[in-house]
Amino acid sequence: MDTTVNLRRLFDFSQLPIVITAAIFAALTVAILLMFLYTLLKNYKPKEKIIEEPVKVFVKPDMTKLKAEYMAALDKLEAKFNEDTTKIRPAYEGMSILVREFVYKATGTEVDKFSLSEISQTGFEDLTVLVGEYYKPEFDKISEGDVRASLAKSRRLVSEWN
Repeated sequence: MDTTVNLRRLFDFSQLPIVITAAIFAALTVAILLMFLYTLLKNYKPKEKIIEEPVKVFVKPDMTKLKAEYMAALDKLEAKFNEDTTKIRPAYEGMSILVREFVYKATGTEVDKFSLSEISQTGFEDLTVLVGEYYKPEFDKISEGDVRASLAKSRRLVSEWN
C-alpha cells in the first residue's frame, strides 16, 4: 500500500501565535531581570566620605609676652573707662572678653565661648569666680559694680596665671 504524505511548508500557518508567545517570554524575562536588579540595589548605600578634621595641637605661648599683652589691654580698658565713668556695662563686658581670651590663649581651652556653668566645669576656679562677678553688671537692667576693684582682680588673675 502506497502512502503518500504531503508536507506543508514551515510557515504556511499563521505566525501570530509565535510572535505573541515570544513577546510574552521577552516581557517575563525583562520583568524577572528588573526584579532581580531591584532586590540587589534596594539595600545599596553609597559609601559615605570620611572627612578627617586636622587635630588642633595647642602650643603654649610665651607667658611673659602674653601677660604683658593682656595687662596692656586691661590698662587701655581702664583708661577708656576713666574717660566716662558711667560706662560700667561696657567696662565689665570688656573685662570678661579680655580675661576669657587670655585664659583661652594660655591654656587652649575655649573658655571665650563658654557660659559661666561651662567655665565652672573646667576647673579654673579663679576664672569662674571672676566671670561670675562680671555677670551681674553685664546683664542687669541697671549696671552697678566697682569697675576699678574688678580691674584689679582681673590684673591679679592675669599676672598670677601659670
